[in-house]
Amino acid sequence: ASEALPRMLRFATGLATGAVAGYCCPKIDALAPYTAPIEDAMRMLPLPKPSLKLTYFDIEGVAEKIRLTCRVGGLPFADHRVKFEEWAAMKPTTKFGQLPLLEVDGETYAQSSAILAYVGKLTGLYPSHPRAALRVDEALGLHDDLGAAIRPSFAVMRDEALSLKERQRRQAEMRARIADTTLPCTFAHYERLLQASGSGWLAGPRPTVADMAVLAQLRWLTSGAIDGIPASCMDSYPQLKAFYARACSLPAVDKWLAAHAK
Repeated sequence: ASEALPRMLRFATGLATGAVAGYCCPKIDALAPYTAPIEDAMRMLPLPKPSLKLTYFDIEGVAEKIRLTCRVGGLPFADHRVKFEEWAAMKPTTKFGQLPLLEVDGETYAQSSAILAYVGKLTGLYPSHPRAALRVDEALGLHDDLGAAIRPSFAVMRDEALSLKERQRRQAEMRARIADTTLPCTFAHYERLLQASGSGWLAGPRPTVADMAVLAQLRWLTSGAIDGIPASCMDSYPQLKAFYARACSLPAVDKWLAAHAK
């Protein structure tokens, strides 16, 4: 019994030390080069994955960054697409009256940014190291700012206090300002991030959720589907165009886009 106690103490001490190291090391930037490969290896273990069901409309929209992250990260999910004519009846039954929704082992969560962060952490496309995560969040902030600048140009068309002609006039004015000022400013910021990274990705040496979000955004902006935003809006930004081509050429992205081409 006297010998068993020290062994038990050594075991408990080792277990506690390992737990502390496992919790703290990913949060120490200087250790990132050493702990990141360990985290990557652990993700490759055949451990059970949560059952995921993503619900959104049959468009890319704000869910596409989530879908792309899951595909690039090798995370299986059920891609449930709702028809627009089904939405009116479905809306009152949803968590916040909006999509997308993510069902995780039977429990439902909302908000696209929260869902993106979650699947990013599951796949490793959202880093655990604080400074690496800061870089990702910085790029996502630019992405979100651009989305926020564009949304009013859609909302104005739903303002029933205005005549159709006035709504169209205001939308055209907003879109001209976006095309002439907002996009060039944001695209230049994206290029500065790419230059600082030096890897071809926005926020580090490999793809992250920020790259998936910006890729989906650029696909939308260059689709020609937004009145007043020319499909050529990215043409004057060679680094951004190279990023776009690089991201689209990822095997998982290429396969996904080919399978869902409209």
